[in-house]
Amino acid sequence: MKTSANNSNTSPKRSFGGVGFLPAGVQFKGQRPMLPLFRLALTLALLTLVCLPLQAEEKSDEKDQKEKPEVVAIVGGDIHTVTGPVVRKGTILVEDGKIKEIGQSVKVPEDAKVIDAAGKTVTPGFVAISMSRVGVGQTPSGKEKLVDGLNPFDRNLKYALGVGITSGCIELSSGGGRRGRRAEGAPVEMYPGLEEPIEEYVTEAMMDFGDLNTSLCPCCGLPILPTEPITSQPPAAPKPRKMAALKLSFSDLDSMLMSEDVFYSVSPGALNGALAKHNFRKNLQLAREAIEAEKKAGSEKKATDSKSKSASAAKSTDAKKQSSADSKSGSAKKTDSKKPAKKKLKPDPNLIKLLKGEVAMLVRANTVDEINDMVDLSMEQGYDLVIQGGIEAWVLADKLGAAGVGVIYTPRSRRRARKGREDETGSFVESPGIFQEKGIPFAVATLSSSISMGGLGGRDLTSLPLEAAFAVRGGADESTALKAMTITPARMLGLDDRIGSLEKGKDADILILNGSPLDYRTYVEQAIVAGKVAYDRHEDKVYPLHDHQ
Repeated sequence: MKTSANNSNTSPKRSFGGVGFLPAGVQFKGQRPMLPLFRLALTLALLTLVCLPLQAEEKSDEKDQKEKPEVVAIVGGDIHTVTGPVVRKGTILVEDGKIKEIGQSVKVPEDAKVIDAAGKTVTPGFVAISMSRVGVGQTPSGKEKLVDGLNPFDRNLKYALGVGITSGCIELSSGGGRRGRRAEGAPVEMYPGLEEPIEEYVTEAMMDFGDLNTSLCPCCGLPILPTEPITSQPPAAPKPRKMAALKLSFSDLDSMLMSEDVFYSVSPGALNGALAKHNFRKNLQLAREAIEAEKKAGSEKKATDSKSKSASAAKSTDAKKQSSADSKSGSAKKTDSKKPAKKKLKPDPNLIKLLKGEVAMLVRANTVDEINDMVDLSMEQGYDLVIQGGIEAWVLADKLGAAGVGVIYTPRSRRRARKGREDETGSFVESPGIFQEKGIPFAVATLSSSISMGGLGGRDLTSLPLEAAFAVRGGADESTALKAMTITPARMLGLDDRIGSLEKGKDADILILNGSPLDYRTYVEQAIVAGKVAYDRHEDKVYPLHDHQ
């Protein structure tokens, strides 16, 4: 049966006339052309042409958003600038990690991220002048870069941020802490039964006060803080300690390392004794000669550059002839002389920085005699000095104030006076007040420089604000105590142009507190580091969410 050409079930043969593929009237025989695929390809091509400009525009918008720095506005809080007056119900405008503006009438941009600080206290981030095992995974050795040993996801960063510490000085000689390496054959557990943080604290106490002055409580096993009279450190090899300044920018490695060399620091006892001081003076003289030679070379270079090229070329020709003659005569002399050439000692580059005033010298000294020797030596050689410890520094307050020597002090340190010298030895509870009266810049440090999870709350690094409060108990006013954990340690580190106070142009390291910074009941609500919120009390839940009554 023949099917009619007009039957709807049969597709008519199609002509491509007018399209340009086949002449009119020519028909395909056999397999039909793939017209739907052609139409699909044509549609996709047209869509691509239309969408490409749109995608390019979207990418350019994203690029513009990335390049545009984030703006943060902290609004309504009482701002303690530390170096200036308190700004009540003020606003801090932060842009690209820096403080752009501070005041009561600051205009907030529409695209700014607003943080409501109404009824809160706003202060600069605290600076821990003595810190260990925070933000450091391992100590770099050899040619490794310091940044390779940093750990921006260390949990201790959150614990430190939770009490307001946004930056600190860390020693890198032994993994960020003060514990030395175990001797070969020594037991793995120095104190069987103690958790590692407690063992660390006992070890630190032994290194600070000696084996005989450190004991454990018989009922709880915790170390008892020694109160015996202080004895001078025995002479030791002058082993420099590497000190670095870190910013506690959680999850942000790029912002962590602030400076690799903030102090010239030597091991305790390295400058005790006449021989140690003699060798130190010789090394300082070498460094001083290197500085003079550098200055002389710079002036000679300027004089040489002013001469004509022709004269310098003539001199070089004469020099070549002379060197050729000298080499011939020198070869004959070498056979006669067998004495080796004397090696020229190289100056310590760290001592050069010390004499140039780029860094201060940090030395641990607690007794009157040690402190007096270190101050005399610094005044003789003309470098800046910071005393770490300084338990008996109150005795020499006049001398320290006149010399401009800084002290890193722990207000809760207690040591008995030596027999027969009760009036001029031992600790004194009113030391902070004396330091303030005599104009001695002091920074507070905690009893332990690390963070402990072993039940030693109140002694570890998280007690930094508490130590500042004890400085008030010792006679210092609240503004001086706040400076002792902000701008004063920043100045000691040589970083006061970046941290330590709330000023225009400085790093946006800012704390939002629910009370006074020196009140033990106060919590840090938010910690902003380099313009970014690095800690939020209600999100991180590191510390209790309930307020102290």
